[in-house]
Amino acid sequence: MKGKQMLIGLSLIVMGIIIDQITKLIAFKNFADLQNRKAIPGIFKFVLLENEGAGFGVLQGKLWFFIIITIVALGFLAYLAKDFDLKENAIFSASYILIVIGTIGNFIDRLFNNGLVRDFLTFDFMNFPSFNFADMCLTVGVFFLTLDILFGNTGVKWTKSS
Repeated sequence: MKGKQMLIGLSLIVMGIIIDQITKLIAFKNFADLQNRKAIPGIFKFVLLENEGAGFGVLQGKLWFFIIITIVALGFLAYLAKDFDLKENAIFSASYILIVIGTIGNFIDRLFNNGLVRDFLTFDFMNFPSFNFADMCLTVGVFFLTLDILFGNTGVKWTKSS
């Protein structure tokens, strides 16, 4: 049964990465003339950016740092795959899927887009950096994983038992 769950998880990860890459491709091929065009007035607008740093422009030009951190993160995520169980650890598993999608989606950009991550959505009602589907997956995944670690029952052994 665990093999079937892993296959489902892997399929969702692949689909999420495809969605991320397709939305970036569509945005940058078709919306170049729509810079700062409202997508959903009052909520989202398209602002096409290629970011060589992280959110809010931090760590600009540190491509090797991002590559190393991503490889380490992927190694850690590979280790955590042992706890993937959609039935017993549903929140952990869903968070895991989202975090992997976000990590790999932006890593693909860094590797194949001259170290730049393509962002295209911006909140229209607040000052917040532009983002993409991978960023949304990472944010939501980390948020729910944090809640699950703090208040839930992940089934994951985060500390050594005595």
